[in-house]
Amino acid sequence: MTYHILYESTPWHTRCALFDDHARLLTLRYDECTRRHIEGALVYGRVRQVVPSLGAAFVSVGDLNDALLPFNTLPEGTKLTEGQGIVARITRGGFYEKGPRLDARTAIKPPSADTPCPSIISPPPSALTRALHDAGSNPVTVWILNGAHRDAVTRHVPERQVKQLDLDGSHEGLPSLTDLLDDHLDAMVSPRPTFPFKGKGIEGNLIIELTSAVATIDVNASPTTHMQKADATMAVNLRAAEEVARLCRLLDLGGSVIVDFITPKSKNHRGIVAEHLGATFNVTDDRFVELRPMSRHGLLELTRERSGPSLSLLLKTPEYIAGRVGLTLWRTPAGANPALRQQTITAHPDVIYVLQKHLSQSICLAALGRSVALVPNASLPYTHVQITG
Repeated sequence: MTYHILYESTPWHTRCALFDDHARLLTLRYDECTRRHIEGALVYGRVRQVVPSLGAAFVSVGDLNDALLPFNTLPEGTKLTEGQGIVARITRGGFYEKGPRLDARTAIKPPSADTPCPSIISPPPSALTRALHDAGSNPVTVWILNGAHRDAVTRHVPERQVKQLDLDGSHEGLPSLTDLLDDHLDAMVSPRPTFPFKGKGIEGNLIIELTSAVATIDVNASPTTHMQKADATMAVNLRAAEEVARLCRLLDLGGSVIVDFITPKSKNHRGIVAEHLGATFNVTDDRFVELRPMSRHGLLELTRERSGPSLSLLLKTPEYIAGRVGLTLWRTPAGANPALRQQTITAHPDVIYVLQKHLSQSICLAALGRSVALVPNASLPYTHVQITG
């Protein structure tokens, strides 16, 4: 079983997509220059407020919101006072109005007095490092579209594990990883994210809806071959359970997640589906997951620890939309298409504002071999970007 990582990068934005041996997208990791306070970063922060009733302290780490440091993550005997500096590792990135979560159990001592506080002492692991961690013990092939990225990749994996894709994202019978990734990205940023799945004799989809407090996943499917209704329902729910676990990890769905399975035919069937879902989580997800008994109508609630904001929400921000635009441009490197002299990007002004900071004409001509015109259009939603040329 060999996993595949699609590595794409611009000077300001890097993306690593992990696929399993069935070409299913498992995780999607990013390095984004504007978002550094994420899981794994080591920070030097200043205690702003100690709240005994909460069992935690609020720490300024340089992010938009103060970070939460639970007392039970402090080294034994440590007491906090307002204004003191403390070294901690981010265990969960901030989302919505919540700041990051910290863990102060680290062997790193506070830096010298001339070190700015707050500051980042050590950045988080790179997107490629995190994707390799996601792959676990499975052998990995890292695919690049641009030969200029080979040196950056071989710092992390042996040369023999790095291969270059054709411009269409395929190689020697391998499905187009770029097309597969684009389909997932389009689904993630759609108003009602929908993800199809298939199994032996069945096919269907999962529809996800997100709020600030809860996520819901609706299972829709039908048999494609003749089978008994009870058998078809069981087959659909078992296959859907595997996709639920995959999407919870991929999208980093956390807090309360309610799954609406197709109504099982018996209590025994409900138990089998729930057990299969739990076993799949245990094998594929390193986040804490707790399942509650399925109702007689097929509703199952699970709680899952998250590492940051849901990917579906993150990908709708101007920074990540602009990053996707940049990665799309970099898929055609300089000289790959001599007829391509200029491209025009039409997008919402907030997206154009981000692109203007990174796509100067000198950079475009040097890295892409063509000029890029940026056209703002306030009538377009964030996620609707037009690239012509």
